[in-house]
Amino acid sequence: MTDRAPSGARQLWILRHAKAADAPRGGRDRDRPLTTRGRRDAESLGDGLVGDGSPFTAQGFLRPDVAVCSSAVRTVETADLVLSRLSEPVHLDSYASMYDAEPDTVLMYLREVEEGARSVLVVGHNPTMFHLTWDLLPEGSADRIRLEAGGFPTCALAVVDVGFDRWEDVVGGQGRLVGLFSPPY
Repeated sequence: MTDRAPSGARQLWILRHAKAADAPRGGRDRDRPLTTRGRRDAESLGDGLVGDGSPFTAQGFLRPDVAVCSSAVRTVETADLVLSRLSEPVHLDSYASMYDAEPDTVLMYLREVEEGARSVLVVGHNPTMFHLTWDLLPEGSADRIRLEAGGFPTCALAVVDVGFDRWEDVVGGQGRLVGLFSPPY
């Protein structure tokens, strides 16, 4: 975790899906479900979003208003488990094109988010989630060094203040890493 307080303008929560089972012989990769560990990690993260004394409540992080994810089974399951713990429902859109997307595709969906949403959860796959986080941070920054040192294991979460007041204006290199988390939560 970083030692910086969130600014509160716009926050992007970038979550790599939780641990998934291997694809069955002859099965499709996008149909892989979460393992028991993956379910536990996603549920634990969701509990942390609402738990007293968790870093997500103690430091003023903005809980996600909306969520977007890949339509792969493991990403939808991860998003559902995390979001199911919140008292307020969060609208979730899933997109087949996010399955093997580049960061620019994710940013395209982000730029379409309603401006009333101050915080967005994106659930996807690596290496895209790592690269999206990397691209949002300034070149040569301590944030990039911190991200690279921590890696981005399954169910890892990066929270980035994007540096813009409108989602449609978000571009790379302007963000600030305010939280980097990984299981166990």
